[in-house]
Amino acid sequence: MELRLSACILLVLCATWSADGGNILVWYTDGSHWINMKPVLETLVDRGHQVTVLIPSSSMYMNTNEPARFHYEPFNASFSLETIEKFLEEFLQFSIYEIDYMNYWEIYIRFINIAKTNLQYNIQYLDGVVKSEVIMKKLKEGNYDLLLADQSTLAVISSRYFGDPTRLLLRFSIANNWERHLWSDACSPSFVPGAMSKLTDKMDFSERVWNFLFYALQDIVIDHTFWNVLDRYYSDVKGTPTSACELMSKADIWLIRTYGILNSLVLSSQLQICWWDPLQTC
Repeated sequence: MELRLSACILLVLCATWSADGGNILVWYTDGSHWINMKPVLETLVDRGHQVTVLIPSSSMYMNTNEPARFHYEPFNASFSLETIEKFLEEFLQFSIYEIDYMNYWEIYIRFINIAKTNLQYNIQYLDGVVKSEVIMKKLKEGNYDLLLADQSTLAVISSRYFGDPTRLLLRFSIANNWERHLWSDACSPSFVPGAMSKLTDKMDFSERVWNFLFYALQDIVIDHTFWNVLDRYYSDVKGTPTSACELMSKADIWLIRTYGILNSLVLSSQLQICWWDPLQTC
């Protein structure tokens, strides 16, 4: 009886398939996005995955010298860390102090200029990867199974180079522009307040009119300053006419923390809950 049981157990063990962790490439992100992503990467490592993080030479928060359980792949950016820090200081100066002394039109024009500058920096980050033969050779030889990016529209073009599945993270976009363009999210301007419009679900008639105009204005401006710029860049990199919106909509999985109809329902991932050591008493 014991011999028969041992033989059955041995047969089951012989028929068991081995499972290996994946090889994951993480697109560069910084600031609070990087702080929130680190627990996710730590969890992936705990589950047996190999994680490689792209890091530019002008990163503010990412430090290749600190102990880490994942691998860093540095690349050169065409601007210095001081340039990014100056840009961040100007943004904070505007959003904290200057905004209270501006009218709505001045605020909007300043915000659009900041967004355009930020997009150009992100494009230069991408140039440091896809236009570097050394980095591209390393990434192709890495045989990555997945590209993970936090709210990066530019990471998609690099994933198409390698043919890797793409996972993108998004909290929200202004006036829900991305949500409506990429996967036809049902955001009716008459009922759903646009993201960053400061409106609630209890809108009177004038607020509904303003919400409708808010959607229309953002669509016009974002198409001109964002989507058209990406279309030209993607087409230049690939050598053929390419739609950034179409390319991004083909991402394998979008991890989104909003629901267009009931935006108050926000589910926080347990991966972002990280218990820190208590402070030492003086």
